[in-house]
Amino acid sequence: MTRAWIADGAGARAAELADALRVVREGGGAVWIDLDRDDELAARAVLEPLAVHPLVVEDVVSHVNRPKVDNYGSYLYLVVHSARWDEDRPTLREIDIVLGERVIVTCHDGSTRSISAAHEVVPRRPELLAGGPSGLLHFMLDLLADHYLPIVDRIAEEIDALEELVFEEGDQNAVHARVVRLKRGMSALRRVMGPQRDTVLALTRDEFRPVPAALRPYLRDVYDRLARVSDLLDSFRDETSTLLELHVSVVSNRLNEIIKRLTVIATVGLPLTVVTSYYGMNFALPEYRWPHGGWYAMGLLALTALGTWWYLRRKRWS
Repeated sequence: MTRAWIADGAGARAAELADALRVVREGGGAVWIDLDRDDELAARAVLEPLAVHPLVVEDVVSHVNRPKVDNYGSYLYLVVHSARWDEDRPTLREIDIVLGERVIVTCHDGSTRSISAAHEVVPRRPELLAGGPSGLLHFMLDLLADHYLPIVDRIAEEIDALEELVFEEGDQNAVHARVVRLKRGMSALRRVMGPQRDTVLALTRDEFRPVPAALRPYLRDVYDRLARVSDLLDSFRDETSTLLELHVSVVSNRLNEIIKRLTVIATVGLPLTVVTSYYGMNFALPEYRWPHGGWYAMGLLALTALGTWWYLRRKRWS
């Protein structure tokens, strides 16, 4: 699906692709063209008339690119990722952006919250696009950074919940699996966040023609939030590693306690086995002729068990 917007002094209006390309060539307004990457032919039909480099066209129609910014003089090629946290792992969507002085082209798989919000806002705030495509770029990056903040809050809550579950009785295998899934999800998020933070930082430092100097302070604010998210993810990585080690330690301690109890039971029972084996021999013993010999044997068993237990308590082995 291809959607196009044209913004000028009279406002912003939806337009056909041919009209949008004509405005880009002839001037008279700023243009935003939004593409769905699934339609490769439509992507090429938009980018090739804009004299976009073939390498950029190839990257746009592909599905796997790391966040980056490439400078082609009159336009920039950016790759950023939006994120949504589903249960215990992130869902990442790649957004390719070609930013010129009068046109911005976005390409993505399916709908993303930042792009959808831009479609809703442009008719109400045409100055975002009419003032130059870079203003719309900042709006998208600003929303994209905002959507990362609830994710780190969700991860922090998950870590706190897992810390409590580690010390509770229950299915520890399920707890271990949750910790591992959380660690993998954060690793996937960190692999995107680091390059994306550096991409926005490059927009604030380098003098790119499509990015006016007045916009750089606003982009620095976006960078600050992405840097905060990146720092929190680094901190969460250490916490999950510690949590995983703590879980293994707790499980090991519980296993040691179980073995200790079983060892005490076996140690108490060992002397009883010796006594019963002695009185179970198949020839007559003198004790058999004593009055109340049966009670004597039972008392000896009880005293042996109590004496073994007292010795273990004295040595603090039980």
